[in-house]
Amino acid sequence: MPVLHFTSAINAPPQAVFDRLADFAHYDQWLPPSNLFKSAMEITDNPVRHGTTYVDNGLRGEVTVCQPPHNLTFHQVTHLKLAGFIPANLDITIAYQLKADGAGTNLIRDVTLQFGGILKLLQSRLVSNIAAENQRILAALKTGLEKSA
Repeated sequence: MPVLHFTSAINAPPQAVFDRLADFAHYDQWLPPSNLFKSAMEITDNPVRHGTTYVDNGLRGEVTVCQPPHNLTFHQVTHLKLAGFIPANLDITIAYQLKADGAGTNLIRDVTLQFGGILKLLQSRLVSNIAAENQRILAALKTGLEKSA
C-alpha cells in the first residue's frame, strides 16, 4: 500500500489554508481541471465538516477528520467494473496537517493508496500520475493563497 508524502510552505495563516481546503465546492476557483480533477462535485455540506460525503469524478468520499485549522482528512473509494465485469478498485485517504510557522503554514499532505483488481497491475504507473497530480494541487493551492494574501 503506497503512501505518498508531500509538504509545502505557504505564506498564509493556517486558518486561511484550512478554509480553502475545506471549501470543496469552490476548488474550481483555484484548481484548474485535469485528468484526475474535473471540478464537478456533489457534496452534502460546504464548507465540509466531519461526516460530509461527496462524489468527485467517480470517487465516493467522506470527510473523516475535520479539526480546524490543523487537520483535515478524507477517504474516497471507487469500485468500477471495466467492460462490465473486470474489477478496478481504488481506495484513497488524504490527510492534511497544518502547522503555523510565523505568519505562514507548513502543510503536510499524506496520501495512502490501495489498488484492487486490475488496477494492481497498473499500480506503478498510477502512483506516478497520482504523485504528479498531488504536486500540481499543492502548487495551485500555494499560488492561489499567496496571491490573495
